[in-house]
Amino acid sequence: MKKLIILLASASLFSCATYRPVLDENAQMQKVGPARAEQDIDKCLQKADAYLSNHKSDRMKNSAIRGAGQGAVFGGVLGLVSGGNLQSTAGGAMLGAGVGAAGGALGEATKDKWKPDELKQRYVKNCLERKKYQVIGWK
Repeated sequence: MKKLIILLASASLFSCATYRPVLDENAQMQKVGPARAEQDIDKCLQKADAYLSNHKSDRMKNSAIRGAGQGAVFGGVLGLVSGGNLQSTAGGAMLGAGVGAAGGALGEATKDKWKPDELKQRYVKNCLERKKYQVIGWK
């Protein structure tokens, strides 16, 4: 239980971090200035989040299902090896499925706090390029 609390606290710390594009100092950047460029970045990030929110919920669901399956197999094998009877195998499979599903969903929910997914990066880059900025990297 203590480890779970530490894991959840760590995940919440990472949720405060954001990953932002770095812009080249091209003509558009010099014309509008850094403050306006940051506002444009914020708008593109918000648009990306809104547009991609449906895809993220699908990924979370798939990751939770995959984690549950992997956890059930691992828990079942562990129950079979340690207990050697059907009851411990079934109990291990159920416990493994629950832990695997939670881990898969948590991992997917916090994944783009560490590194944004490629689809979001592309969306934001395209959005900023339509505004005549040039993205040279991410920080």
